[in-house]
Amino acid sequence: MRRVALLFAGGALWLFLAAIPVLADGGPHVASINSGAGGITADSCAGCHRAHTAQGAMLLIEEEPAMCLVCHGASGTGATTDVETGLQYAVGTSANRGGAVLGALRNGGFIRAYIGSGSAVRVAYASGTSVRQNVKVPVASASSLVSSAHMPNTDGVLGDGSGPAWGNGALNSGAGATVDVTCTTCHNPHGNGAYRILNPIPAPTGTGFVKATTGVTVTDVAASVRPNNETLNYTVIQTAGGTLTASAAATASGGNSLAGDYFHRKVPWNGTSGTVNDAPNGDATNFDTQINAWCSTCHSRYLAITGTPFDTASGDATFKYRHSNTSNKPCTTCHVAHGSNAVMDGAYSSTESYPGGAVAPVGDSRLLKIDNRGTCQACHDPTGTITAGTQVGPTPNPLTP
Repeated sequence: MRRVALLFAGGALWLFLAAIPVLADGGPHVASINSGAGGITADSCAGCHRAHTAQGAMLLIEEEPAMCLVCHGASGTGATTDVETGLQYAVGTSANRGGAVLGALRNGGFIRAYIGSGSAVRVAYASGTSVRQNVKVPVASASSLVSSAHMPNTDGVLGDGSGPAWGNGALNSGAGATVDVTCTTCHNPHGNGAYRILNPIPAPTGTGFVKATTGVTVTDVAASVRPNNETLNYTVIQTAGGTLTASAAATASGGNSLAGDYFHRKVPWNGTSGTVNDAPNGDATNFDTQINAWCSTCHSRYLAITGTPFDTASGDATFKYRHSNTSNKPCTTCHVAHGSNAVMDGAYSSTESYPGGAVAPVGDSRLLKIDNRGTCQACHDPTGTITAGTQVGPTPNPLTP
């Protein structure tokens, strides 16, 4: 109880920082404030740290992830983002988190998620002499328990669990080192000005893990050059340029806070011309390349460069042939970063082994967004017979943004 009291006391301190947007590089996570802009008497340190009575490493009030969930958990009020359930709330009047849901988070949730993994739709359209696919993965009307997560949970309690960093390390070094992952493995809690305050070099702990030597900064486009100083888009409600405000969300979703597209390959999702690559950081030119490189700082043998033929071997015995990432289909097109509720109950998908042949839990969704191997069906026409206008998925066609 003493720890809980300290946690909420610390969380209350953050409410006095409400003038700062509670977004990446927001709230207590602002590099300039923590580097001195708040003055020598700034008190934000006390939101998380205790000098002599700390209960967690790095002098934290509590160990991760409990420390982070005080604000970012399902019952937290210190941040608009609920990473356990996969929702973003509007800013409140008496607390940083209001009661109104702004939308579903792009990265799903660690415990539950709103990914409409069984309701994806694919619509074929003519592009010159080719037939291509537009895909939408809608938001479900209710959340469900996740079937895979970057940090495992036990009975709905999020913890820093161990798991393989698939593809980490040199060629032919096995499936990947077993590591422990916490929130600050990927995020910088003090702020660094980068997209989602991502660490340029993620740092999980584990014997045999090969840490990247060159960092990758996923940039944020400055608010001053974004339309109307809009905040960055954390939700799956799509707006051109990847930006979102409360008014834009209401317009884009037709008043439905649980609207949007989890696939997020382009904006708008169903456009056939004049579309842009999805860019949640506001940078449609560089985001895809940057996020691919960032994910590869851990999963170093996963990335195949654009245009790599599927019959070109990588030289690695485990990850021998790999799907390439093109200019508008980065890692985050197929996978969420936190947790997915996709259902893998097919005869082949439900029992697929881990890389290297290790037995995987039945139904593990691999952080994919569509049930079974709908991710493959979303883009590919294996028979070469699909014609423009053909729809696969729910009817009527969900053409809303």
